[in-house]
Amino acid sequence: MALDLLTAMRVFTSVADAGSFAKASERLNFSRAMATRYVAQLEAHLGVRLLNRTTRRLSLTEAGNELQQRATQVLALVEEAERAAAQDAAEPRGTLRINTSVIFGHHHLGEAIRSYLQRYPKMTVDVTLNDRVVDLVEEGYDLAVRIARKVDPGLVARPIARARTVACASPAYLKRHGTPRSPADLVRHNCLTYTYTGVPNEWHFRRTGREQRVAVSGNLHANNGDIICDVATRGLGVILQPTFLVYKALRTGQLVRILKNWQTDEFNVYAVYPNRQFLAPKVRSFIDFLLEHFGPEPYWDQGIA
Repeated sequence: MALDLLTAMRVFTSVADAGSFAKASERLNFSRAMATRYVAQLEAHLGVRLLNRTTRRLSLTEAGNELQQRATQVLALVEEAERAAAQDAAEPRGTLRINTSVIFGHHHLGEAIRSYLQRYPKMTVDVTLNDRVVDLVEEGYDLAVRIARKVDPGLVARPIARARTVACASPAYLKRHGTPRSPADLVRHNCLTYTYTGVPNEWHFRRTGREQRVAVSGNLHANNGDIICDVATRGLGVILQPTFLVYKALRTGQLVRILKNWQTDEFNVYAVYPNRQFLAPKVRSFIDFLLEHFGPEPYWDQGIA
C-alpha cells in the first residue's frame, strides 16, 4: 500500500510510547500486522531503522528517538490545525473585508455590521465605502454589497433585499408648482438627477405593460443621493430615488410620493463574492445575517405604498 505518512507517524509514536506493537495496536484500533506494516514502511521511506526489536522488548534507535520528538510536534500541530478548522466552521472568526456604496453603507450597512459583530465577537470587519465597482479579487475583498439590476456573470450574486425607486417631492414644492399627474408632466418640473444611473436625465415609468420614458431636466445634478434628497426636502424639486434613501423623509412627511400608479425602476441589493466553492464561514455567516437583517421585506419599504 502507498505510504500514508501522517498515519505512519501516528502509529510509530504510539508504538514508541507504549513500548510494544500489541499495546499500540489496541489503542489505535489497528491489527498488529497493520501497525507493523506502517512502521516498516516508514523505516523504508526514511532509509533508517527506527526500532530495535527483540522477542521481549522494543527500544528506539538514535534516529527513532529523534523522529519521535519531531513527529510528536508535527502531530500536535496537525491536531491544532484540525481543531481550528472545525472551530472556524462552527464559529466565524478572522477579518472580513467588505465593499459597498457610500449611501447604502452609511444609511444601512453600519447598523447591520454593528449587530453582526455583537453576534460574532471573534470577527473583525474592514469596510470600504465608494461608488465605483471594485475588482473583488484584485483588491482583496471577501464580499461586496451592491445595488444593481444584474451583476457581472463572473461573480456569484446572492439577492439580499429589494431596492425600488419612487418619485417624490416636498409638500412646499408641490404647493408652489403643482403635483404631476402623469410622467409626461415632469418635463415642466425641476427634476434633480443622480450621476450614477445609466441615463441620468431619462426617467422610466411603467403601467399596464406600457413603458414611458421621460427626458427630465433640472438645476441640480449630483453623484450623491444624500445631497439630492436633502435639497428636495427643502423644496428645490422632484427626485427619483431608492426607498432605502428616502423612506424616513416619506414617513415624516418631508417628502410626498407622486405618480403612485406608475411603476419605476427596481433593483436588488446583492451580496457579491468571487466564488461559490469552499465559501469561507465568515463570508457565509455575513450573507446569512444580511438576509435575516433586511428580509424578507426590507424595513425601508414597510409602510410605503
